[in-house]
Amino acid sequence: MLVPIDVSEPASYDSTLLDAIPSSNVVLLGYWPIPDQSSAAQLRDQLGDEADSRLQDVANRLDARGLDIRTRLAFIKDRARTIDGAANEYDCGSVLFPGTGPVSDPLRVLVLIKPDADLDRLAETVGVLFADTDAEILLFHAVETDHEPLYDATEYMLRGLADRIRELGLDADRLDYEQTTDGERLDVIADRTVGFDVVVSSETEPTVRERIFGSVQSRLVDGTDASVLTVRVGR
Repeated sequence: MLVPIDVSEPASYDSTLLDAIPSSNVVLLGYWPIPDQSSAAQLRDQLGDEADSRLQDVANRLDARGLDIRTRLAFIKDRARTIDGAANEYDCGSVLFPGTGPVSDPLRVLVLIKPDADLDRLAETVGVLFADTDAEILLFHAVETDHEPLYDATEYMLRGLADRIRELGLDADRLDYEQTTDGERLDVIADRTVGFDVVVSSETEPTVRERIFGSVQSRLVDGTDASVLTVRVGR
């Protein structure tokens, strides 16, 4: 799992980051955005020690939980390309943007479902990450039309996906599914994330910016306090 954090500002992940990451191998990517008039070498000379200290502080907190942590520090102009490159380099199956809001006990996880996503990979990731936790998981699909046959087909898809995740060890009473035809999809998803600690989605389009920062992911990362976990497509 790749966890990007902006080290250009002091940030506290005391509870949110630690509680939102189940036991996993973690690559912690600390990044510092570079202004147009500056160079990476210039900022690294000026701010490298400060950035590294902030990165290591978060790494130490994760290490205390017994996670396998690797760190990388980058001064960047293109956040999406840097994150995608690091995820490829370390062969990360998912990317987690840590949230800033309070965390529930048990953890509440919203999994966004689209029929064209890699559902097998999504099911495997959710099962591996959350089967040994007390997390409560809701599979959610915002149907883009109220056409009844499509609604029935997607409900069948959700039931099948729920069954696959349960087979991976998740308790049946901790997993449910829901779909809706009410409203514009992005607005519905944004509203439904309220009260959840982690929002899980899949990569969609075959470009860097659309995979990691697609329309849904961008809105969630920039507009929600929850942690946002993007499951990467198979390579």
